[in-house]
Amino acid sequence: MRWKITVLGTALTFLIAGLIAGCARRPGWPDTFQRTLDEAGVWKTIEVREDLSKDDLWRSVVDSIAQKFDLEVVEKDSGYLRTSWKYTAVRGHITPMYRSRIVLKIPGGSREIVQVKCESNWTQGYGWIVGYDTRVLEDVYGDIQGRVGRVRR
Repeated sequence: MRWKITVLGTALTFLIAGLIAGCARRPGWPDTFQRTLDEAGVWKTIEVREDLSKDDLWRSVVDSIAQKFDLEVVEKDSGYLRTSWKYTAVRGHITPMYRSRIVLKIPGGSREIVQVKCESNWTQGYGWIVGYDTRVLEDVYGDIQGRVGRVRR
């Protein structure tokens, strides 16, 4: 009987320790959310293929982004695009606590590079925590790279 109590006590200790560690590890936001203290997001750069005209480049990036996000600001002349906020699934459920948007620019109106970043926010009830989502950024980056990116040999 004494060994049963010891086994039960040990199992209960591990269960409580696991719950505490799980709660302390992250405050509820997705594992792909990276909190930042300065500017939201990380710019990723795509080198553009030489065979694309400025118009073809612009159409391709706009179409690529518009397939997954609603467009909020589209300024072809300045080469700037920003999507509206999109509330995102966290552990399989869409929640108003987590949102992301995409910012894209073609610096100086050139057609040599495209820069893209993801801005994401998580709310704790007292305000938005600023950061970016690595999964969303890699997904959008991959889409644009596949359409307009230079292939390395």
